[in-house]
Amino acid sequence: MNNKVTFGSKFGTLTVVAGSCIGLGNIWRFPYLAGNNGGSAFIIIYFLCSLTIAIPIMMSEFVIGRSTDKNAFGAFKEISKQKKWSLVGLFGILTSFLIYGFYSVVAGWAISFIQTAFTEGFTGRSPMVIHSNFINYINTGWKPTIAALIFIFITASIVIGGIEKGIERINKILMPMLALIIIGLFIYSISLPGFKAGMDFLLRPDFSKISLNTVLSAIGQSFFSMSLGMGCMVTYGTYIKKETSLPSLALTIGLMDLSVAVLAGFAIFPGVFTFGIEPTSGPTLVFETLPLVFSMMPAGNIFGIFFFLLVFIAAITSSVSMLEPICLFIIQELKTTRVKAVLMVSTIVSILAILCAFSQVEGSPIRLFDNNLFDFLNNITDKFMLPLGALLIIIFVGYFANKEMVRNQITNNGHSFNKTFSLYYIIIRYVIPVILSLFILNLLGIMKW
Repeated sequence: MNNKVTFGSKFGTLTVVAGSCIGLGNIWRFPYLAGNNGGSAFIIIYFLCSLTIAIPIMMSEFVIGRSTDKNAFGAFKEISKQKKWSLVGLFGILTSFLIYGFYSVVAGWAISFIQTAFTEGFTGRSPMVIHSNFINYINTGWKPTIAALIFIFITASIVIGGIEKGIERINKILMPMLALIIIGLFIYSISLPGFKAGMDFLLRPDFSKISLNTVLSAIGQSFFSMSLGMGCMVTYGTYIKKETSLPSLALTIGLMDLSVAVLAGFAIFPGVFTFGIEPTSGPTLVFETLPLVFSMMPAGNIFGIFFFLLVFIAAITSSVSMLEPICLFIIQELKTTRVKAVLMVSTIVSILAILCAFSQVEGSPIRLFDNNLFDFLNNITDKFMLPLGALLIIIFVGYFANKEMVRNQITNNGHSFNKTFSLYYIIIRYVIPVILSLFILNLLGIMKW
């Protein structure tokens, strides 16, 4: 244990774990989900879901990792002494791999849009031209593929460096940079005529739009955004120092995740309203709607460069947290080196990314269950694998892990959060399992409300 690998500092721990959570989920998905679900009405629901569901699950994943110092597969195996529970860890690792496959394609789009902003710009382009250019870009197949492979190479280069010299070092640089860019974009958006309308849209709740679907969307978004149910937080838990307070860390990360998502909305929607764009335009908001906004606003090309740089940074800090759990599994279980593990995983995920990119080409035969491979992986991980993985983790910690071990990890051997441990334990044993079970049954169509 004296040679245990840990994060080098509290700031490093915070930036790495926050980097895992703050990614495309905040910038690519959150704005359009808020737009489709009543603005701040969705934000309020999302905050409550994060506080009562996501943060306790994150704490539970930290407990599993820190108590064993093992990868997700090995951690479940050591705590349970049963092979069947180790499959939960393996399921999370598989989820990370599948998400990384299609996620790298989306991140590659950001790389291509940065290049476009530098070389061609968005100024003067009509909605039809912007839409046509994006569709044509997707339909080439090879252009998104090259961008995705570049992204995978960059991610691999970071993870090869290890925890402190690779992942922690880059997050210490990129996370403050991300914060500065998003604050700068927000300040710029204040000058736009649509700033008040954008703020009203996000800050004035429309409770008439709140439905069960709103809650389900918020729960699903919290899993995707906070990297839950996929082995990431179990893996990072192995690197968290024993003296670090897990509840404080999880709560801080949750608040940072929400703050960045809301700031992204603040940066995006004033421009959307200024130029009369529909704020509920769906997932294409970032890659089709915003370039149209940039084409009409003063200094729009500069705004576009910084915005897509923001998207790229957010994607990188999250992608390393998807690659690391898979690599740690291979390093520990196959007894190999970090370099070999990273190269092995990156090669295989590159093949998956290529298939995802070409599956989006019009008329592509790369389909599963009437969906192209990209959409299939997005849907199955978001709507099934993440919540199921989280449910299994919470059941394991609540019913099968030693309660005193869990208490010692949550309270740092009785030094903090003693009074709130009972509440946490009730939530993970009785509240979250019921909510997640109903959530999964609804998604599967077995039980509809």
